[in-house]
Amino acid sequence: MNVTLALAVWPLVAVAAFKWLAPRTALILVFLGGWIVLPVGVYPVGATGGAFPYWLVGAALPSDMLLSKAWVAPVSALLGVLLWDRKPLAACRFGVWDVPMLLWCVWPLLQSTLAADAQPDPLWASLYLAGSWGVPWLLGRVYFGTPDAQGTLLQGLAWAGLACLPFAVLEGVFGQHLYAIVFEPHPFAADGVERYWAWRPLGFFENGNQYGIWISLCALAALWVWRSQRRGAQRVGWAACAVAVVTMAVLAQSIGALLLLGVGLAGLLVMARLSLQKFLLATLVVVVVGSAVYLSGLVPLTHWAKETAVGQKVVGVFKASGRGSFTWRIAQDQKAIALVKPVVLAGHGRWDWWRELGTRPWGLVLLVVGQFGLVGCAFAFGSLLAPAMARLWRAPVASPWTTAGAPTVLAVVVILMLLDAVLNSFVFFPAVLVSGALVLRIPATIP
Repeated sequence: MNVTLALAVWPLVAVAAFKWLAPRTALILVFLGGWIVLPVGVYPVGATGGAFPYWLVGAALPSDMLLSKAWVAPVSALLGVLLWDRKPLAACRFGVWDVPMLLWCVWPLLQSTLAADAQPDPLWASLYLAGSWGVPWLLGRVYFGTPDAQGTLLQGLAWAGLACLPFAVLEGVFGQHLYAIVFEPHPFAADGVERYWAWRPLGFFENGNQYGIWISLCALAALWVWRSQRRGAQRVGWAACAVAVVTMAVLAQSIGALLLLGVGLAGLLVMARLSLQKFLLATLVVVVVGSAVYLSGLVPLTHWAKETAVGQKVVGVFKASGRGSFTWRIAQDQKAIALVKPVVLAGHGRWDWWRELGTRPWGLVLLVVGQFGLVGCAFAFGSLLAPAMARLWRAPVASPWTTAGAPTVLAVVVILMLLDAVLNSFVFFPAVLVSGALVLRIPATIP
């Protein structure tokens, strides 16, 4: 099937879904379903040639690939809302929590006053961010602002994990061939496909790493849905779903994503016994300071890894364990830091600001800083982090494995996505919709 045709048909699917299904159900189907079944986008010429396409930064940012499912899926959902369910959208009231996301979406236009040679064009870049970031945020605000609705969203995430089962089985056994059969050769089909055992699936995702974080965070959602159920038949059904999705996550063998799943589970267990305010504050300070030191290049990690005995031993341990990609990603970031420093506040304004290096940073955070500066990075990640931290700050010392714990679990999902974005540009994009859902409560009258 032609990639452009598939993306063009999806708005029609959205219109039909919102016509015949309850709005929340339609939204989950169109947004999450679009991420699962649609092609990644219209790749630029040469992306599927044969050489490793390091220059593909991913659909989270405006680049030379402006037609992608990161934009088509949420905008199609918005089209369905505008045609069949405008009342909740009109009733939505915005406030201070929405300002960072608004500024992130218009930042390319504001930045253009400082960066004359911006690429892509600031108007197109702003429209891309508005569709891929702003629209999911808006839809989360409108449809998933209550605990009951957030429980429904977690069920949707659980289903979004289980929906990957067909290609998880096929590609786990036979390798990553489905995208090429249905659409075209995938530029990252060979990237990290061989694991400790068999193959890591790819499906229709941007990269195997994105599949790994997708299935791991969906597994967390499935575990919560199962544990929060009280009725017998539903509990058994959701238990089967949770077992299946957790098994898929383990067999995907994305070690970083599995570690984040473990961190999320541990955090939820701790929340039932301890107040998290001091822990969250300390963690935030450590993350901010650590990120500043890392991005500044004050710690010569590359020199330490190559020139010291301890560093060489650490790198050797990662390579021997089959996890050399971790140190490789850090090395790519370190190479790019020198190009960021001169424009660290406002950014280069160009998506390929790293081109002269012949490589690029692999983490979304540094890619954002290089293109949009620390200002843009603060808008982008602050818009996601602030609602999640606020929810966790107010979380009571009680078990989150209940229907009332849905906001807490969703906040954990957002935090884990942000941690993944430090070294991965192919991120779990439903977290943007989740963040919008965490902003405030809305009347529980939407069907």
